[in-house]
Amino acid sequence: MSWKIVIERGNLGFAAAHFITFEGRCEPLHGHNYGVHIELAGALTRDSYVFDFVALKDITRELCKAWDHRFLLPLQNPNLRLTETAREWEIVYTGAFDAQPIASNAPTLPAPSSDATGATEPLRYVMPKETVVALPVDNVTAERLAEHLAMRIVERLRQRLSAMPTAFEALTSLTVGVAETEMQTAVYTLDLRNLAKATS
Repeated sequence: MSWKIVIERGNLGFAAAHFITFEGRCEPLHGHNYGVHIELAGALTRDSYVFDFVALKDITRELCKAWDHRFLLPLQNPNLRLTETAREWEIVYTGAFDAQPIASNAPTLPAPSSDATGATEPLRYVMPKETVVALPVDNVTAERLAEHLAMRIVERLRQRLSAMPTAFEALTSLTVGVAETEMQTAVYTLDLRNLAKATS
């Protein structure tokens, strides 16, 4: 027998800009109103609940707020050359340029311009630093966002339950869904039992 709690909809989400690189191509810069879905499974406490709904919503909202109205930057993308200064991020796409968009309804990137020598200039963005959230991921896909958010939630759960380690051990799995639209959601599930064993 098992139990789980689910939180979703309402103000669980964030609006953010990104682009992804995919099969040698680079998407145009665009944004989504992302929705977030959380499932936390585990044994019942002596008070007959898995985890406090309000606390889980507070944790999720706080983490989503850090991404809200920001550009999400993948620090580990091999197709990007990143330069950080005190005031801005410079982002240069170093992969092969392909003017065809990934999605059929995405805007087409303009053909790359050439400098005075005829060399092609790379696709380049410069972002004010305060508008950027740098993430330790290889691509800002919904899949990676779900995975990263799951790991951040686990950190917060551990902090909240640090005085009650057996309470964390009673949790069995965490599932995080990140929806780009109502029709497409990426889901990441973390087995907390294996995680507890690995860190014990």
